[in-house]
Amino acid sequence: KLDSELISIIEEIRDGGARLEKIINLLLEGTKLGADQLELDKKKEDLAFLVKFCVSELKGLAALRNQSINTDLHKKLPAMFDKERVYEVISNLLLNAIKYTQPGGEISIKSEIIDYYYIISVKDNGIGFTKEEKNQAFTQFGKIERYGQGWDVAIEGTGLGLYITKKLVELHSGKIWLESDGRNRGTTFSFSLPRT
Repeated sequence: KLDSELISIIEEIRDGGARLEKIINLLLEGTKLGADQLELDKKKEDLAFLVKFCVSELKGLAALRNQSINTDLHKKLPAMFDKERVYEVISNLLLNAIKYTQPGGEISIKSEIIDYYYIISVKDNGIGFTKEEKNQAFTQFGKIERYGQGWDVAIEGTGLGLYITKKLVELHSGKIWLESDGRNRGTTFSFSLPRT
């Protein structure tokens, strides 16, 4: 029979292995994107449905941090896109909002239609970005150190998430940008996808 200390060590090793696997997969994906080797499987999909699906998947995680996620979405947003890749984009932006917003914070996600594009925006009232941090947010390995600085944030990332997110949006002929008025003033990440 294993004692609790040994079980705890085994669980830490297992969790560490899972984190390493995730990092390796992100590195491989980043390499493919950097070499323009990733092919999209675009089909007619509903962007609004996909956003709602991502929100429903992550509401539990936000609830654990006592955060609320509010939505203001169009009923339908039909477009041609790779569902799995755009799922990665939305999930990454929502996960970042959850990770970098203090417990009790608010996150909102909304859709807009501007000219020939759908705009999806994820807004939080979290720790925000300085001007210098904004400049490196979408760069490869542009990790911004936020852990251990007195903010109650979740586990740090790899510095690849926003780089990959940007590349995936650009592969769909869209754009991604962020707005933040500085430290502790929240952040809004927005991306555009062409309408069909």
